[in-house]
Amino acid sequence: MNRQQIATASSLFFTRDQVQRRLDTVLSGKGVSLAITGDYQNEAVLHSVTEPLADHFRAELAAIDDQLKLLGWNGE
Repeated sequence: MNRQQIATASSLFFTRDQVQRRLDTVLSGKGVSLAITGDYQNEAVLHSVTEPLADHFRAELAAIDDQLKLLGWNGE
């Protein structure tokens, strides 16, 4: 692995950690709120967007993992 690949991998791992924290927050149900033009929504509305939001972050993680695997990461 050359220096550019190491720098790219480091950046990807940093981004992956950020996305993982967001996913963990969504899945925990704590620290997530939904506001539409300044009006906070009730729990039912928040619940309806939680799973699609989690799916979005899972897709981001999968894309980052694919890039890391191209650089030689084995998933550990």
